[in-house]
Amino acid sequence: MLKELVGKWKVIGCQLNTQWLPYSIFQEFRYSFNQDDTFKLAWSELSYPQFVGGFPKSKTGKVVIHEREGNAPQKMDLIPDEGPFAGKELQGIFELDHDVLKAIFSFPGTVRPTVFNTSQQQVYEIWQRVSE
Repeated sequence: MLKELVGKWKVIGCQLNTQWLPYSIFQEFRYSFNQDDTFKLAWSELSYPQFVGGFPKSKTGKVVIHEREGNAPQKMDLIPDEGPFAGKELQGIFELDHDVLKAIFSFPGTVRPTVFNTSQQQVYEIWQRVSE
């Protein structure tokens, strides 16, 4: 795990399948990234069923950070242990700017994103670090 990612993050923006979602859908989501390459998404069970909000519902999901390749965006994969994609890899890219993290993930079976703009079967989230 990158030490700069370890900690708690709140979702402050979310685009799903090219559409920005209303704040009320994701306002309580809190990600935690841990030293042991795991993550947790708190409050994801409150997401609306018709949206794939909270898609990586997980208490002990795995995080895989890939080596940076040249000037390409950094790659990150989430592998949730629960929810609709349990055990499946959500391939993504991310960019960290101090206490703001933007990440975009493709649903399983979809090609990894290469830019920070969603297409179908992708979710783009903007996170802000929160204190313990």
